[in-house]
Order: sequence, then structure tokens, then C-alpha cells
Amino acid sequence: MDHELELPIRFAPEACFLNIVAALGDVALHDFTGKVHITSYRTTRFPEPFIRMNSPGLKDVDTKFMVWGLFLMAFYIHTHDAFQMGFFSLQWKGEEVAGLGIAGTPKLADTAGVTPLNAGVRVGFAFFGGPLVLGKGSVFMTIIMSLQEAAPQGATDTIHETVINYLPNEPTAFIVTPTRRARRSRGPYFTNAVLIDALSRTAEFYAASNIYRQLELNISVGDVKVAQAAFVQRRNLGSLNLLNATDLHEHDLQTA
Repeated sequence: MDHELELPIRFAPEACFLNIVAALGDVALHDFTGKVHITSYRTTRFPEPFIRMNSPGLKDVDTKFMVWGLFLMAFYIHTHDAFQMGFFSLQWKGEEVAGLGIAGTPKLADTAGVTPLNAGVRVGFAFFGGPLVLGKGSVFMTIIMSLQEAAPQGATDTIHETVINYLPNEPTAFIVTPTRRARRSRGPYFTNAVLIDALSRTAEFYAASNIYRQLELNISVGDVKVAQAAFVQRRNLGSLNLLNATDLHEHDLQTA
């Protein structure tokens, strides 16, 4: 992926990360083997920067390219402290297939928008583990990496087993375990779409609190708890028992 940065306009790291999560959370719900329309993304919390999608001839783009590109763009700005206006060219087998930009104003003003959340999903949050700080960039990159990992699965596919995600050089890990009830034949179920929604809400919660500590999540569909999850320091994974975790205080967060 080639990149071109424009100086000197910079944005808060959490603004770039949260708006990338908004873009990736929407794209990840599409058919991974299909295509997505090019558009722009932002959140109400951070109207700027816009995450701008582009393509040669303004044609639809393969979903997989946009998923990979959003992750790579986030990884680049994180590792290079490049939270500023810039453009990234996505290339596949030597040919440009799409572009991504971090922009102060949208080039596609009529299509820029906010990714809506599923009203039926509820997530409760509670910090734990004392003052241990995971780090803003590490937390957001773990969320973005988890969205990338979820994208190839179908939105309605049911998650039956524990999922653990982390980046090799980051201290944060994400672990999620479906409840015993959610694994049974009668719904509601812990689907991939519910996981993607919960990850988007978690990014919003972290940005709103501006506290980047270990975090437990209760994930429910309606009034039924379907999964327990946590963002933890990787070295603490072995001592975490999600199935016996206590109920958490519930926060209803909306980005629309």
C-alpha cells in the first residue's frame, strides 16, 4: 500500500481510530467475496476527519480489499504517529484497486455518514484490574484487528467457540466467549453481526471515557446475554474466567 501524507493538518488519534472503526464496522458486514460502494465515514463524536474511500473510475470495490486497506491504514498511522491528512493507494498484483484517505472534508459529501448500530444489541462495560493502562493505540488497534478478523465470516453466522485476538507487538488482547445459552438451538444467538456491533460500541465507549484500562463486556441481544468479553493485558489471559464473571453495569451507547 503506497501512501502520501499532506501536512500540516493533524487530528486527535482517537478521532482517526474511531472513524476508521465506523468504516470498518460497516464494511465488515458486507459479503466478503462481494463489493462495496465507495463512500465516506465519520462519527457524531468526531465529525473530522472523514475516512474517504475512492477507486479508479469511482467503481465499486472488492470488500476484501477495503477491509485489508482500512486495517493497513490504521496500522500505518499508529506505528508512524501519522494522524494527519493523507491518501493511501491500495494495490493488488501491481495494479491500483482502491484508495483510502484521511480528509478534513468529504469529497463525496452526499454519501458521507455514520454507521448505525443495531438497536437490539446491548453492551455493558466495567473497568477492572486497577490502574493498569493498556494504551490508547493498543486498544484501538486490537478493536480494528478484531473487526478485520470478523469480516470474512457471514454476518448471520453463529459464533460457538471462544475467540482471542491480539497483535504480536501490542500488550492488549481481546477475548470473547459465547454463553452456554447462546450455544443452544434456541435463539437469540451470538452472531458475527452482534460481535461487530459490540466492537463498534466498545470503541465508542473507550473514546467517550478516555480511559484505556482493562475492560469487561456483557453482550446481550434484547434481554438475553449471549457473550462475555474482555480487553485485557495479554499476560493476564490465562487467569481470566469469563464464564464466571459478574454482571456488569450497562451503558447504552449510540453513534448516530
